[in-house]
Amino acid sequence: MASAVSFTYDVNSPIGKTRLYAGDIDGAGLNKAGGDRTRTDAEVGFLLSDNGNDPRRAAAALLETKANEYSQAAVKTEQGQLKQDFTQRGLQCLSAAKNLRGQSGTVSASKSSESPFSMDEMQGW
Repeated sequence: MASAVSFTYDVNSPIGKTRLYAGDIDGAGLNKAGGDRTRTDAEVGFLLSDNGNDPRRAAAALLETKANEYSQAAVKTEQGQLKQDFTQRGLQCLSAAKNLRGQSGTVSASKSSESPFSMDEMQGW
């Protein structure tokens, strides 16, 4: 059984705040594809719960999902005088996500100077 796709935008709610911070405010965008697609309330709600209900951290995660989708479809095309370059869109989303994480007082995992694994842990594999 498929659930209904919902979109709400109320800046007084955590979902609305997340949407505002991420620029995910176009309800008509639910029908778009790839990184341009607006996220559903269920998706934004999941990102909120996965990020300690912090709208800025959830917005950063939302932008990171968009960056992933943009990177999968990154193209640069030229046809005569017409040129389109979508290779930077993912990087722009990641930059915005980094700024949001800085505002929320969190550090993304990619900023850690420590490796998540040590050679000692790898022994015996």
